[in-house]
Amino acid sequence: MKTIEAIKNFLGKCYEAAEYPALAHQFALWSAEKPLTGKKILDGTPVFANTLLKYMNLLAAGADLTVGYCESIPYDEKIIEFLQCIGVKCVYNCSEVGCFDCILDCNAVYRNLRPRYGFVELTRSGAYHFAGIDAPVINVDDSRIKAIETCLGTGEGFLRAMNHLGYDVKNKKIVVMGCGKVGRGVVFYAGRAGAEVVAVDDPAMVSKCVNGRLLSRFDHAAVLAELRQAWCVVCCTGQAGALADTDYINILNSGSQLMVNMGVEDEWGTQIPPERVFNNKQPLNFILKEPTLLRYIDPTMALHSQAAVELIKNKCPAGICKIAQDVHDAYWQIVEKNGMIADELAAAGL
Repeated sequence: MKTIEAIKNFLGKCYEAAEYPALAHQFALWSAEKPLTGKKILDGTPVFANTLLKYMNLLAAGADLTVGYCESIPYDEKIIEFLQCIGVKCVYNCSEVGCFDCILDCNAVYRNLRPRYGFVELTRSGAYHFAGIDAPVINVDDSRIKAIETCLGTGEGFLRAMNHLGYDVKNKKIVVMGCGKVGRGVVFYAGRAGAEVVAVDDPAMVSKCVNGRLLSRFDHAAVLAELRQAWCVVCCTGQAGALADTDYINILNSGSQLMVNMGVEDEWGTQIPPERVFNNKQPLNFILKEPTLLRYIDPTMALHSQAAVELIKNKCPAGICKIAQDVHDAYWQIVEKNGMIADELAAAGL
C-alpha cells in the first residue's frame, strides 16, 4: 500500500478522473478482489508518467510486478528512477527466462522469456513477431478499444508533436503512408487542423479516411506525384521495410519533405538514414513528455492488464487470440459513459 500511495502522491493532481475512467474502475475493483495475488508479472509498456496508473492497478491486484524497459521501446528515465526509489523492480533488457507467470509485452520484445500462462501483446507489429509461437498470446491490438489509442491518441500525438517542433500543418500537404488505425488518426487530426491530407493504402483494406483523401497504393505513378509535392510524409504501415521502394527512396532522399515515423518499426529501411527522419525514425510523439494523452490510452492500459487476469483464469491454449468480447465491451461502455472523448469517438467514426 505504501507503494501505491507513493504513486498517488507523485502524480498529485496531474489528471482529472474523466481522463482515466477505465483505470479508475479497475483500481476500485482490483483493490477489493486482488485477482493477481502472488503472480509474477513483467510489464513492458512504454514507461511514462501516465503508465504509473497502470502499475498502480497491478500492484493493487496483488501482482509481484517487474517493470521492463529496453533500448527499442521509449521510456522516461525519471519515471524509472522514481519506480526504483519506491521499491518497484525495474529491469533493463530483461532476460529472465521462465521467471514470470504472465508478460504484458509491447512489440514482442520479451517473446523468448516463456511465461507460465502466456503473453498479452499491445501492438500490431508485435503480433506479427508472435506468429507461430507455441504459447498463449492475447492480442489486445485486435480490438475496438485499441483503436482509441492508436487512432485518436497517436493521431493527436502527431499533431501535438509537430506543434511542439514549431510546425503549423494548416494548408500544408501531408502524405500519410498507411491508413490503418494509426494512419486514420493522423489523417483525422491533421485534416481537422487544416492540412490537405492524402492517405496511401489498399482501398479494399481501409474502413474510413475521415478528413482526408484516399489514394490507392497500387497507383504507383500517382503516389510518386503526391510524394514529390508533399510538405510532410508520415509512415504508418506498422511493418518493417514496407516502404523500402526504390522510387520512394529516390524522391525522398533528393527532396526536402519533412519525414515522420509514427510506428515502432523502420518502415523505410536502411536506404533512408535515421537523420533524414524526425526523431531518428522513432515515433515522433515520443519527443513529448506525454506521448499519448491519458484520455486516449486509459482503456488500452486497462484492457492490457485485464488480459493477464483472463490468461491466468482461463488457461488459454497456445496461439494468438482476442480478449473475450464481454470483457472488452464492459470497458468500452465505461469510457463512453464516464470519459471525456465521446464526441471524438463519434467524429472519427470509432
